[in-house]
Amino acid sequence: MAISTPNLQHFAQPQWLHHPPHQWETGTLSRQALYACVDQSLLAPGAHEACRGFAENMLAAYESSWLLNKIAREIPRFALMGFVMYLHHRRGLDEPGVTYTRIQELYAQGSNAGVLASPTRVKAMLGLAVVAGQLRRVESPDKRVKLLEPTDKLIAPALHWLESYLNAVGRAVPLIKSPQELVAVPDILGELMTYIVHAYVHDCFGLSEAFPAVNFFLSRENGYLTLMEIIRTLRFDEGAWRAQAPSVILSKRFSMARGTVRNMLIKGEEQGWLVAGPRGGYQLSVSDAFATMCYRWVTLEMVWMGGLVNAAAVKLI
Repeated sequence: MAISTPNLQHFAQPQWLHHPPHQWETGTLSRQALYACVDQSLLAPGAHEACRGFAENMLAAYESSWLLNKIAREIPRFALMGFVMYLHHRRGLDEPGVTYTRIQELYAQGSNAGVLASPTRVKAMLGLAVVAGQLRRVESPDKRVKLLEPTDKLIAPALHWLESYLNAVGRAVPLIKSPQELVAVPDILGELMTYIVHAYVHDCFGLSEAFPAVNFFLSRENGYLTLMEIIRTLRFDEGAWRAQAPSVILSKRFSMARGTVRNMLIKGEEQGWLVAGPRGGYQLSVSDAFATMCYRWVTLEMVWMGGLVNAAAVKLI
C-alpha cells in the first residue's frame, strides 16, 4: 500500500537505525529495535496471511522471469546481483566500480551467517555472468584493473525482482509510493543495494542470520523457491502446522527435479523442522519452531526492505 500524502522526512531513517542509511557506519543498525519491530508487526491482524502473500508474489515473479531464476535462486547468486549493483552505483565515489577484486573481497567478508561463497565459486559465477552477457568488460583508467558493468540482462530482471518484492512488502509495510513508481525512480536499485551492502559490511548483517533453518534452504540451489512454496501453503490446522509438499508443484512451475526438492526435505526432516509424508504424498507436518521461524523471517524481509526502500526514495526524489 502506498501512502497518499507521506511525510517524507519521517521515512528518511527507519526507527531501527541510529543514523540515516546513506551515512551508514559501524553500529548504525540496532538489531534489537529491528527484531522488536518485526515481532510487533507479527501481532497485527492478517500478519500470517501477508507472509503467505509475500511467498506467492515471489513465486509468481520467478515463474515469469527465467532470467531472475538464473541470477537469484540462492544466496550466493543473489549476493552477486547485489554486489554488482552496489559497486556500479558507487563507482567513482568510494568504490572503483565492478572489479573481480572487490567482488571477491565482499564475498570473503561474510556476515554472521558465514562466508557467502568460496573464491573458486565467485570466480566461476563472474565468468558465467560475462559469458551470459549479464556483465560486460569496459575500459578502465587503470590498465591493470579488469572493470565490468551490468547489462540490461542483469538490470531488467533485478528491477522485475524489486517491483515484485515491493508488491509483496506493501501488504505489511506502508510505502511512500506505489511499487511501480518506486522502481521508476532513477538509481533506486543501486541506492537500495548500497544500504544492504553497507549493513553487511559495517554491521555484518544478513537477513537469515537469526534463522538457521531458513539459511539452510537459502544456501542451496532452488532452496529459496522450495521454502517459498512451503510458506505459501503453511497453515495451522487441527492443532498442528501443515503445508503442501512442494515437489510436484515446483516441478510443474519451475521444471525443478523432484529429487532435488525431496533431498532438501529429507535434510529438513533430519533437523526436526518438518516431517514429509510418504513418497508421492501431498502434505508436510511442520514443527512449531520452523513455522514461527518462517513467519518471523518473512516479516523481517518486509520490515527491512520497506524501511530501506522508503529511505532510498526519500534521498533520491
